[in-house]
Amino acid sequence: MQEDNAIKLAVMAGEVMLASGAETARVEDTMIRLMESCGYKYAESFCTTTGIFASGFTPDGEQVSMIRRLRSRENNFEKIAKVNDLSRNVADGKINVVDAIRELEKISAIKPYPFVVRLFGSSVSSFCFAYMFGGTIFDALAAFCAVFLMKFVVVFLERHKIVTVLCTISGSMVAAVLSLILVNFAFGSNIEYVIVGAIMPLLPGVALTNAIRDVLDGNMLAGSARTLEALLTAIAIAAGVGTVFALWMSVFGGLV
Repeated sequence: MQEDNAIKLAVMAGEVMLASGAETARVEDTMIRLMESCGYKYAESFCTTTGIFASGFTPDGEQVSMIRRLRSRENNFEKIAKVNDLSRNVADGKINVVDAIRELEKISAIKPYPFVVRLFGSSVSSFCFAYMFGGTIFDALAAFCAVFLMKFVVVFLERHKIVTVLCTISGSMVAAVLSLILVNFAFGSNIEYVIVGAIMPLLPGVALTNAIRDVLDGNMLAGSARTLEALLTAIAIAAGVGTVFALWMSVFGGLV
């Protein structure tokens, strides 16, 4: 029973980690360690940004394999940490495979941080970035307000399963409009610092970091895909902000 479920455990663990924002090398290593700790020989795993593949030979000499398609992703480092701890416990023999699968199902069911936490987290980070880059305290407050309102739009679109790129474009446009309005009402004086702070929650920091780590680890396929993902997100942000500024300049000719 344990050998039969070992590859299922490995694939489930890889799916949770990859969907939560883990880099490819970490996912593959965790899957291999889980299978080897259960007695598998010639265990292999291969991951892309949307797919997980695992194979190996059971202690009885039977070759098994499993494929899983990844359909959604979010950044949740709590899940990654819990899966890492679980894999160590399995490798150390502190928990059997059946119980590990039950625990993994609980980890997979962990809900993301509440909307209020995400809302204030994004707003506070925008405040800090705007001030850190040289803006005044009022510029930082303007960025805080812009992101506070923009987040409602982005979360609304995400809950209605709108394409991620369109969510990013819409969010950057809302952030740009709100930033221009706030600065025009003298709630901030440097539009560039307000905009920089306002778009920070939209930047693909995790995707770019994982892309670099994947490339350095030799996972060129996953690294290239993540690099393209980060590039598309950056282009979407630039398109949203640029469109708003172009329309604003054509109507008002600059700050009113």
